Amino acid sequence: MNLAGLPPLGLKAEKPVNGTAACKRHMAAVAALPCLACGVHGVEVHHEGKPRSDMRVLPLCPRHHRREYGPGAYHYSPKAFYAEHGDSKLLLAKVADMLAGEFNHIRRQS
Repeated sequence: MNLAGLPPLGLKAEKPVNGTAACKRHMAAVAALPCLACGVHGVEVHHEGKPRSDMRVLPLCPRHHRREYGPGAYHYSPKAFYAEHGDSKLLLAKVADMLAGEFNHIRRQS
C-alpha cells in the first residue's frame, strides 16, 4: 500500500528508447507514408512534442515542414499549422490510423 492507502499500480510498460530497432522501424514506416497535410509522397519525419520521441513523429512534405516555405509550413508557424490541420493528438492519431491501414493492406496482399 502507498500513502494514499491504495495498492501499487504494477509495473509500467517500458517505452521504446530513441535509436532502438523499434523506433527505427517506426520512423521508417512513417517516412513511407504520404504527407499529412497534402498527401504527396516524399516526406520528412517531424518529431512531435517534448520530450522528443522517435515514436511520436509526423510525415510532412518539405513544403509543409520547413520554415523557408512560409505560411502553411509547420516550422513557419506551428500555431497556424495546428489551426489548419488539427492538434498534435489528432495528427498522431491520424498517423496511427494510416500505419494500421498500411499494415492491413500489406497483410491482405500476402
